[in-house]
Amino acid sequence: MGEPAYRDVANAIRSDIEARRLVEGDRLPTVRELAQRFGVPTGTVAKAVDVLRADGVIVARHGRGLYVRSFGRIVRSSPDRLSRSWWGEGKSIQDRDTNGRLRAVNVVVEEVPATADVAEALAVPAGAAVLTRARRFAVEDRIVQLATSHIPLDVVAAAPAVGYTNPGAGGMYARMADAGLGPETFRETLVCRMPTSAEAELMALPRGTPVIAITRFAYTTMRRCVEVNEMVLDSSAYELEYVLGS
Repeated sequence: MGEPAYRDVANAIRSDIEARRLVEGDRLPTVRELAQRFGVPTGTVAKAVDVLRADGVIVARHGRGLYVRSFGRIVRSSPDRLSRSWWGEGKSIQDRDTNGRLRAVNVVVEEVPATADVAEALAVPAGAAVLTRARRFAVEDRIVQLATSHIPLDVVAAAPAVGYTNPGAGGMYARMADAGLGPETFRETLVCRMPTSAEAELMALPRGTPVIAITRFAYTTMRRCVEVNEMVLDSSAYELEYVLGS
């Protein structure tokens, strides 16, 4: 049994890119034009486009069409990215991942009631107000991650810059450390799942693209949890690396 028709279309477009008949920045024909070229319904071409977008081969620019794109996966290497020697020197954790690639961040800071899970981790009553820092990270104009940190208000009172949209060099961990509340250990849980409709819309994810949901807990030397960070990563944009042992 041969490949599904949409796979054949995707492979043909990929071959054009690999043979440099199409190069980065080139605009692809419209879905209708591609359907005519390959003699298939537009729905088949749409599925092929979704496959190529999920692989980072092409990108859809709103109102402008489809373009060839080369997007190297972001290597998220742990535990080095969270080491105190990194953010303690005023460096951004995200810069550790993106290694100088063009990046933009949208930050919204507000107080919200803590969910039961967040409240339990932070040792505050369920529904108590906590500070949230909701961020969207974009690399090369592609939104690759959503992240929302939850922080107890007494930590914010001790380190007020944590509540700024730009907490300064080293980020909020450095500001916590300035107040004697810097995290020393971390725990992360990972789940691969399909995105919610809101996540898919915010990240402009092609249909069928899973996300990696990571929840990080940051602890002081006294084992107090000072942050719960709920992250959603575009699985097609990241490679997760873990270095274990001494």
